[in-house]
Amino acid sequence: MIKLKKWQYVLFGTIMALAMWTLVGVGTNLFTTDGVFEVFAYISSYILVLCFWGLAVFEFDISEGLRKAIGITLFALTPFFCMQISMMLAGKPEYSFLIFFINMMFYASFMAIILAATRSFRASAIAAVGASYLFNLACFVINILRGTPLIPGDILAIGTAAQVAQHYTFEMRYPIIAATVTAATVIALLVKFPYKPRFRFKNIILPVSGVLFAAIFAAAILVQDYSDIDMDFFDQYHANNTHGTAYSFYINARRMVLERPDGYDSTKAEALLKESGAPFPADADKPNIIVIMNESFSDLKSVGDFKTSEDYMPFTREISNNAIKGELLVSPFGGYTCNTEFEFLTGLSMGLLPAGSTPYLQYISKPFPSALPEYLSENGYKSVALHPYYARCWNREAVYRNLGFDEFVSMENMSELVPENEWEYVRYYLSDRTSYRTIEKYLETKEKSKPLFLFNVTMQNHGGYTYEGDEFPTVTITDMQGSYSEAEQYLSLIKESDSAFEELIMNLKNYGEKTIVVIFGDHQPAVEQAFYEELYGNSLLNLSAEDLQKRYTVPFVIWANYDIKEETGIKTSPNYLSDLVLDTAGLPKNAVGSFTSRLKAEIPQINVMGHYDAGGVWHENDVNESDSLRDYNYIEYYQLTNK
Repeated sequence: MIKLKKWQYVLFGTIMALAMWTLVGVGTNLFTTDGVFEVFAYISSYILVLCFWGLAVFEFDISEGLRKAIGITLFALTPFFCMQISMMLAGKPEYSFLIFFINMMFYASFMAIILAATRSFRASAIAAVGASYLFNLACFVINILRGTPLIPGDILAIGTAAQVAQHYTFEMRYPIIAATVTAATVIALLVKFPYKPRFRFKNIILPVSGVLFAAIFAAAILVQDYSDIDMDFFDQYHANNTHGTAYSFYINARRMVLERPDGYDSTKAEALLKESGAPFPADADKPNIIVIMNESFSDLKSVGDFKTSEDYMPFTREISNNAIKGELLVSPFGGYTCNTEFEFLTGLSMGLLPAGSTPYLQYISKPFPSALPEYLSENGYKSVALHPYYARCWNREAVYRNLGFDEFVSMENMSELVPENEWEYVRYYLSDRTSYRTIEKYLETKEKSKPLFLFNVTMQNHGGYTYEGDEFPTVTITDMQGSYSEAEQYLSLIKESDSAFEELIMNLKNYGEKTIVVIFGDHQPAVEQAFYEELYGNSLLNLSAEDLQKRYTVPFVIWANYDIKEETGIKTSPNYLSDLVLDTAGLPKNAVGSFTSRLKAEIPQINVMGHYDAGGVWHENDVNESDSLRDYNYIEYYQLTNK
């Protein structure tokens, strides 16, 4: 017999069902992907909404035995339901049965832990479904916003993410709708048909069995060696589709630990460093060194050619007098600015660190004597960091102290140099011009006898690129099939950056002290994936690691207001760039810099995915196949651990 529940339940269930029905209906156009309408997902979503409504508003008068059987079945199937939600949000899952089972066991173990804590089959099953939904939703949404899914390092960076998240615009996709109605319906089933065991000692048996189950699974995966696992660590979206979101997240977390290299001995690293380095002459000519790591500064034509209404970086392309120009191969895409920053300031490479690691949040916890700021400060420079945003982002306050900066100017104290009423905002962030005015003010007021090293990390071009002000776009794409408003807004921002850079160079041409200015990007922007795929003429999923390197290329320029040897077409990476800067300034390098200067002759470009050799051939970063990489790995481990 079926009957209506009390009116309060009927009202609540009807409101919730209507909300989900509306969500599906309003999102009808979202169920079309690549020109194909997802009929099954669309109809299934409506059916699940009806099921939810029926479960929420009706009472089912069935026998206790049948209710118990349904409850046990639902509890047993909960890990399977969790995996269905995961697969909806993963994208294009291609699991083997073993991978599917391992991921399911993660959710089953989570259930077991909650069961041990609550002694409730219903609570543990609902918690597992909720956890699966929220975790996989987070992976999916972060992939929309940033171009890469959730990784363990994002947990450490949650404070930084919170600061910039408000400037991203969320875009609904149909998998979110399908997963939401699925999770809601499964939870409604678990509420409707709870299994409530009645046997002796259940308050002992349930906690013990739950802990035992989770412990057995934990022991099974903890003993596994993941150093050589066949997973795509550099395309986390693909990794989630081949290894599941739960399992790939766990593997990434395991591999984030900085492990002692095979054959490592601290004396070997010390010996390598003793072979390098040169004393800093007391009478060395010390020009001011201004380094600008410009947020998301890149030339998207490095991926593929396209036409625009006007050139978006004419000055950067044309500058040649007293300039050295080229391309950097960087490790991050669409975020993780601090990793490029780490490479430039330390001379170390993300290519030899665990995939997904964030040195600023994990490894730079004590003074770092070989860092560029400390090295220059020890030899007569004043080292200053400038960032026109919150000082706490990426733990910069602590990290900059450990790297040897004498002063850190952030948005919180910039007004001491440039009054706040003179600050200029572009979209939500302080403009590059405001950053550069601060640099000029510092040069105007600095002690004349003390050279300046100033490292500026800008904010103007930070994602997302969905600002709706009338001033954008100023640059439009004229020859591509798709419509890419985010890419156009980004290119318009780069035009602003290029103009601000030109103004800075013009202002410093006649500055009374020798001064070098360096500008480079930290990564390419996370604009529409379809934009990149049209430039490639292929899906990103079908590209090789070497093909993908076009998305990890950014320009750099070194300019001086005095005569220097001009060069173009240099291909290097951020860990080597500081060596080139010191060479340009005519200054000696410390032990790490001297080592990397020799290394780049053999390995001129390196990032987290691999490296190019001197002949331009792409290789994975295998320390067992390269003595130079092995030695670099020893030095890197020694520098980060002092052990």
